[in-house]
Order: sequence, then C-alpha cells, then structure tokens
Amino acid sequence: MINYKHVVFDWDGTLADTYPVISGAYNAAFDALGIPRIPYEEIKRITGTLQNREMLGAVFGERKAEASEALYKYIEEHHMDVKALPGAKELLEFCRDKGLDIYLVTNKTRKFVDKEMAKLGFDVFFKKTAAAREYEQDKPHPATTHSIFDGKIPIAETILMIGDGDADVQTAKSYGNAKSVIYDPEGTYKGSTPDYMVKSLLDIKAILEKK
Repeated sequence: MINYKHVVFDWDGTLADTYPVISGAYNAAFDALGIPRIPYEEIKRITGTLQNREMLGAVFGERKAEASEALYKYIEEHHMDVKALPGAKELLEFCRDKGLDIYLVTNKTRKFVDKEMAKLGFDVFFKKTAAAREYEQDKPHPATTHSIFDGKIPIAETILMIGDGDADVQTAKSYGNAKSVIYDPEGTYKGSTPDYMVKSLLDIKAILEKK
C-alpha cells in the first residue's frame, strides 16, 4: 500500500476566508459598470472553475478591462481583511508533523496571496507555491499545476489535492488522477465529482491516514 506523501492545497475558500472580499470586488465592478450584480454563489462557482485570466471575460465580456480596474482597486484596499478558515492551521500543522510535503496552487496572483499567507502565518508550511499568471496557463492547466513538482510528477497515489472548486478536482486529474477532496461546509458545491467531500477541514486528517 502507498501512503500519501504530497498534499496540494487551494487558497481561496479552502484555507483562507477570502470570498467576502472577492464577492465585494465583483460587486464593485458591477456597480462601476452600471450593470446588475449576480449572486455570491455564482461568483464562487465561476472563480472556482475558470483560470484566473478567463474570469473577467466570462462575467463582463468585452467590458472586462473596465471591470478589472474597479475589481482590483477593491481587492487592493480590502484583501488583507483575510481570515483563516476553521481548522486550516491545525490541518497544516498535522500535515507538517506527519512529514508530508505541502504545496499551494492558487488562481490568485502572487502579489496578493503572498501577503495573505504571511498575515496568517501560513507561508512557513509550503514547500512550493504556484500562483496565477506565472506560467502560460493558470490552474488547472498542467503548466501551472505541474510546476510545484518541477515537472516531475510523483506517483498519483501519493498526492492528495484539497480545494473547494471544480478547478481543484481538475488539478488532481492533471497529476494522473490523484485523489481530490472538496471542502464544502455549506453543501453548495457544483462541479465534477471529487473522491471525497468534507464539511470540516479537520475531517481530512482521517483521509490522510488512509493507506
């Protein structure tokens, strides 16, 4: 039997409670363009499914450049309001204490995610991180997802991908069908079927102990 050796985390909505800021940023963009807002859960579905570079075009179409200005102005002003999700630090400590290699693959840009990780004290846990727009394609494209392993993908059975959106399930598949966990405390996830669904991050401890 093979033990898990590598744990890959998503950031927004998985370890960090950032969706209130993301939703607020999209609302600021809708208001700046004078168009109706769309519900928070739809924003979450979009941001959890598409590559970073595709998101604004999918929502705002030809007006994505206008939307970008308002959206990123809001994020600049508010993104450090970030809080850790319940159980996030304990789960990271559990992974570290088990000697697992811990990685981060996010569709947030480096400019923001590094500051947010540092604020929460989470930056010390990760062996390597990959952020949006650092490679020719964003997560879940292999150009980004494979980068944390320097292009040398470990045996799929040794990798566990933990996230909250369809892009995270697709990321696991990019590793040769590694196992995926979707953290969905409110039961609102809509996407490809993961290997595991949890309502608490601490439930993932038991998954990591399986062989």
